[in-house]
Amino acid sequence: MNLQNTRILVTGGTGFIGSRLAQKLLDSGANVTILTRKIQNSPFKVIIGDLTNPNLQFDQKFDVVCHLASVTPLEKNKKILHSVNYDGVRNLFSAVSGAKLFVYISGLAVFDSACDLITEESLKKSDTEFVKIKIKAQEFLEENCKKSGMNLVVAHLGDIVYGNGGFFKSIVFDRIKNGTFRIPGDGKYIKNFIHVDDVTDALIAIMQKGENDTYILTDSVPVSFREFVNFLADNIGVKRPGTVPASLAKLVLGSDAINLLMRSTSASNQKIRQIYDFKFTSYKEGLNNLIPILKNENEH
Repeated sequence: MNLQNTRILVTGGTGFIGSRLAQKLLDSGANVTILTRKIQNSPFKVIIGDLTNPNLQFDQKFDVVCHLASVTPLEKNKKILHSVNYDGVRNLFSAVSGAKLFVYISGLAVFDSACDLITEESLKKSDTEFVKIKIKAQEFLEENCKKSGMNLVVAHLGDIVYGNGGFFKSIVFDRIKNGTFRIPGDGKYIKNFIHVDDVTDALIAIMQKGENDTYILTDSVPVSFREFVNFLADNIGVKRPGTVPASLAKLVLGSDAINLLMRSTSASNQKIRQIYDFKFTSYKEGLNNLIPILKNENEH
């Protein structure tokens, strides 16, 4: 699919990943609109609306819908989780009838962690409320996109998307730098990492292909969370973080978030590499590129 003048709707377009994706799509010549709940000063066309509104509708048609808007496992209220992450998908789908492609953003958490190496064909397992809802939403889209003739791509992002902003900047980098970050449990659990630039560029490659498919978006080097955090601390010249018992971390961040963080999973990116060449094939390459940028911003 040639994205030049393609009408693309991005939900979550003011967020960490969505804002970068929308800008790159705009730079590529696409006709970009973002859905937001508040009036924004934005370089994009803006629709003010709420995914949780069952009467959500748009006055214009879109060729491609990229759905990034979601509440995270940090949300402890199950009603909010369901309202945004499931009802929001249903409402959005109803509002974008006639689109050619729906890109749904999910995560590795939906796969059974008992798999030695997670691929797009691995079994799914609903072991937290967050995961249960994400799987349910995907099943809704699979059934209804097929009925309507709309192509569906599901993109499962790596466990931790890092870059200059979002959760990584405020919760991980800034707190490691000021000495307040603690690793839940022993930190030996294996996680999958991806730089935000690789997420956005891979998603654009997926849209250009424009076909029904499922992809895992992660780099080529799964490592323990402790190793990732220690590498970051060493390279910004601060003390390596200590640990905190998982039970205490759950009291602060919630059981779902910590249970998902502490699951060891290794995932393959072989399929996405058939259509996209990663800028950063490992967390070391990505962090070595990112750290000078973060240091410079903190100094100013």
